[in-house]
Amino acid sequence: MKKRRRIAVFLYFILIVFVSQELRALSLYIVGNVSDTIIIPSSSLYGNTWGGENTRLRTNLLNIHQNYILPLQVENENVFVFPCINKTYICSFYGMRSGRMHTGMDIKQNLGDSIVAVWDGIVRMSQKNYYAYGGTVVIRHANGLETLYAHLSDIIVKENQAVKAGELIGLAGRTGRATTEHLHFETRFLYEHFNPQTIIDFNTFSLRSDTLYVSNGIFSNTPFFMQDTVKTEDTIPLEPTFITDIVVEKENHPIEVTLPEKPEIQSQQNTCIVKKGDTLYSISKKYGIGINVICQLNNIKQESILHIGQKLKLK
Repeated sequence: MKKRRRIAVFLYFILIVFVSQELRALSLYIVGNVSDTIIIPSSSLYGNTWGGENTRLRTNLLNIHQNYILPLQVENENVFVFPCINKTYICSFYGMRSGRMHTGMDIKQNLGDSIVAVWDGIVRMSQKNYYAYGGTVVIRHANGLETLYAHLSDIIVKENQAVKAGELIGLAGRTGRATTEHLHFETRFLYEHFNPQTIIDFNTFSLRSDTLYVSNGIFSNTPFFMQDTVKTEDTIPLEPTFITDIVVEKENHPIEVTLPEKPEIQSQQNTCIVKKGDTLYSISKKYGIGINVICQLNNIKQESILHIGQKLKLK
């Protein structure tokens, strides 16, 4: 009798372990497939890529032959909040720094100052020690953007957690490679970083525009490829005026609109020769072409070293 009881207890224990593993697998399966629901924002734009292992999960998602129109603020919805409660000053700007690309804005902070989400979204990444970034949080938003917050001394949120604009996500610090307490703040679209000053005024701590326009890899807060007669309703322009655009709605279902041919705004040159002092950033500004576009055309990385006399494709 005792032997049978021991066997029964053993089999019951095995059953409990098996069931718990199956339930855990089921929960992971559900999390892994939430990209088809509202839980993961902008899944149709990002090809359902999701995970917290890296700040950049894929490359070349941004189609340089595609225009994108992204709403940054919609009436009283998706309200923008500046990421720092302690509104101070910029201690390092976006752009080239000591020969390397600095991909965000550094906002001076005191140790332990509150850092908040700038829009509603879902936390995609939450790591306490991510390379030079140190404590890092990445949030994906329904408007198609991702925002990155780095050098955090403490992280309050977890991956897959929904957050509201203005909600505390961490505390400022100097973790990773940092010489002083500050917030390193980045704005990204389809994993491509762009200058946060394009959409945020760091003097007034507010948005410069309620819409972001992306064309040929160039990010702008003005509809430089649209007519003055464009009308808007809710979140999207109803009458955009140039080639096929992807317009992001608040419902997070991008639509395509057929538009007339876009006027030429870039340099007529097909190539350029690298001269002394040239950088990808300076060439990008000179010819009005996004850095990521130059990299794609020439099969190089943003960290690549340019050589005097090197020929670069511009088209």
